[in-house]
Amino acid sequence: MAIQIPYGEHELAISIPPDRLLGVLRPAEPRPLDPAKAIRSAALHPLDRPALRDFARPGEPVLVIINDATRPTPTAVMLEALWEEISRWDLSFLVATGTHRPPSRTELGRMFASQWSRVHSRVEIHDARNPEGLVRAGKTAAGTEVFLSRRAVAAHRILVLGSVEPHYFAGYTGGRKIVLPGISGFDTIEQNHRLALKPESRALVLEGNPVHADMDEALGFLLSRPQLDLFAVQAVLDRNGGIYHAAAGGMRPAFAQAAPKVDELYAVPALRRADIVIAVMTPPLDIDFYQSQKGIENGQLVLNDGGILIIVSACRAGVGNGSFLRLMSGCGTPDRVISQAAGGYRLGYHKAARLARICQRAQIWAAVGVEAEVARNAFMRPVGRLQEAVDEAFKAKPDGQAWVLMDAGATVPVLAGE
Repeated sequence: MAIQIPYGEHELAISIPPDRLLGVLRPAEPRPLDPAKAIRSAALHPLDRPALRDFARPGEPVLVIINDATRPTPTAVMLEALWEEISRWDLSFLVATGTHRPPSRTELGRMFASQWSRVHSRVEIHDARNPEGLVRAGKTAAGTEVFLSRRAVAAHRILVLGSVEPHYFAGYTGGRKIVLPGISGFDTIEQNHRLALKPESRALVLEGNPVHADMDEALGFLLSRPQLDLFAVQAVLDRNGGIYHAAAGGMRPAFAQAAPKVDELYAVPALRRADIVIAVMTPPLDIDFYQSQKGIENGQLVLNDGGILIIVSACRAGVGNGSFLRLMSGCGTPDRVISQAAGGYRLGYHKAARLARICQRAQIWAAVGVEAEVARNAFMRPVGRLQEAVDEAFKAKPDGQAWVLMDAGATVPVLAGE
């Protein structure tokens, strides 16, 4: 059977015998909603409070918190759809960057689109490393010292515009994640992300997920401020960026309604595990080697112990954040990586430890657009031509079958009964 595999700006054709292919797993592709209508309808009919138009009086200060340029949130569309209601207020904006770099002027222009000329002087970029811009909000049950943006903690009215997608260790993006990591201090984020070392931190899982519980507790610190009222609009996007669903109201109710809608798109049933999984990264998550790890995380969910996972990613911008690679290359074995990450955690080590844990039980072959040595440093076997790698994998597993996981960074296979 011939299958077209996206790779950067091109496609690679591979052939798999029909009796060796279990299937091609990919997200659902529903017809998207009219984006402006969907956002306005959610804001006019929120889940647990009056409509957005009644959230604040004309001229009253409202802080709008938005995602940065690394997230797919259609901020410009959301602002345009809601502008008639919110423009009556005294608006200021806070870009929730977490530990990401500040967005460029070009990126800000895209994020705000037609509203940029009106609001550019009222936009602040969160800086997780600036202690003067932070205030202590509390300490979670997991021991995370929560420092949040001073601007947000002092606000009386906050409007949050976000989106909810699968996340490989927090369960989902969106909701509480715009607070932690979005507007938290660096040390707070580092402490929270250490919890990703725990196996209970999984995609599309909230109950028992320690990362989610810690994030939600941090959100609770913000919501407990006696003067604060917060209104959230959460969009669920399909793989093409169209809006599949929108929910509005309090942060927790809006997020709770959005998360199951994410499952409808991205939780893809799989009958059983396979000896071979071909995990294909597509834009935007094929941007670099760092992001490609998300495809390995999802692919290994349907991989047998001792199996072969072939990660396919153009890595258009190269390696990306190299902190996890430095740890892996310095340790030399998966066991030492896991031990080092647990004993002297630094932000990014969770990615190395999780990858090392997969390497303990399976082989990872890398058909990626980076130097072969980069793959070797991450305990992966670099391969050349993809078809040759597929053929060799079937020779190594003569009785094995394969899954092809398309959009591997977002598609989450779900096994029956698990």
